[in-house]
Amino acid sequence: MDVHITQFNVQLYFKQPILVTDKLNAAFSESEGFSSSQMQQGNHPMQDTMSFFRQGFRVAPVQSNVLPFKILQVMSYQNALQNPDQETVSCLHYVTASVKQHLDVDFDNDIYAVRVVFHSIVTGTGDTHRILTKLDRLDGISTLAGRYVGHKNPMDAIQLTFKTGSELSHEFWNDIRISQFDTHSYVVTIFNETDSLAGALDFIRGVRQFVATLMHEMESAAKGT
Repeated sequence: MDVHITQFNVQLYFKQPILVTDKLNAAFSESEGFSSSQMQQGNHPMQDTMSFFRQGFRVAPVQSNVLPFKILQVMSYQNALQNPDQETVSCLHYVTASVKQHLDVDFDNDIYAVRVVFHSIVTGTGDTHRILTKLDRLDGISTLAGRYVGHKNPMDAIQLTFKTGSELSHEFWNDIRISQFDTHSYVVTIFNETDSLAGALDFIRGVRQFVATLMHEMESAAKGT
């Protein structure tokens, strides 16, 4: 399986509105190799906040009415990186170190969630086409069996959600979307949420292998139908 990662989008959710513009300007300055642009959007509560750009990444507070100055986004440009998983981990290490220094953030205590959106195109071996059409069960796919619940829509796109109990808050959660791209290639998107930066970094490091294993198992299951 060839897993081509097209983009990572990471959002850090802080407990307090700490993303103050002047401190962010100091954290991501031109002297550190960043360029920047200013948001101008009417009477938005985050009017005049800045976005910062460097080496294929955009770093910016999310323009949120509900959680203003509480969400920091680190997003790669689509198809801009040679090694997206490794470069995203490196970028997050740099960003969090700078935020810790300039905004006095304790990442063990000051964030309550990290959301990672992973986008990829996966190409199969070529001898089994349109596996999503052929699949009708999860119990023959060991990565999913007992761990996920799923639904396939009339266009054969599959949505898989991490199985949980009755509780609504979780340390780790995945929502996986898989759709046909070509006869033997697929768009795979994963929405991952964890309660820590360390958990998000572990997800980013392991997601390529996770997706390769998952799609190989799905291809094998489709051959057996």
